[in-house]
Amino acid sequence: KQWYQRRVRGQEFGNYNRLSKPGNAGIVTKRLSHNVMYYYTNYAFISAILIVYCIISSPLLLLAISVSAAACYLISTQKEGKTVHIGGHTFTPKDQAVICACISLPLLFFASAGTVIFWVIGLTASLVGIHASMMALPNEDGTEFTEMNESV
Repeated sequence: KQWYQRRVRGQEFGNYNRLSKPGNAGIVTKRLSHNVMYYYTNYAFISAILIVYCIISSPLLLLAISVSAAACYLISTQKEGKTVHIGGHTFTPKDQAVICACISLPLLFFASAGTVIFWVIGLTASLVGIHASMMALPNEDGTEFTEMNESV
């Protein structure tokens, strides 16, 4: 709960008056290190929104995740040691979890879950990198850095 409370308000996060072109690589490095730590909750929220968007916009992925989650939930809610008998075979909860994984992984593969993961990682890294490197740093007294103050 504490990480959510660190979320920076939208007025500060999206303050376009603070956006400026960095003068050199040293300024970019300084801005990236400061802004990623300062806005990390906002960046995590953006990543979560992208993940939800990808899941909702792909019906097959939504179906694959739903089926996998439902199967895992059913296995986890069984009483400890409860076995399932199918066709003369006995399956322990551990066996059931392995079967669930063996079915879920190909299902997620065909639903392009890997593509979604790399797409979200790439887009998040790009958005975070652009925002963090373009957002000017504040001085200790609350005023904005100028290019002279930011020179390394």
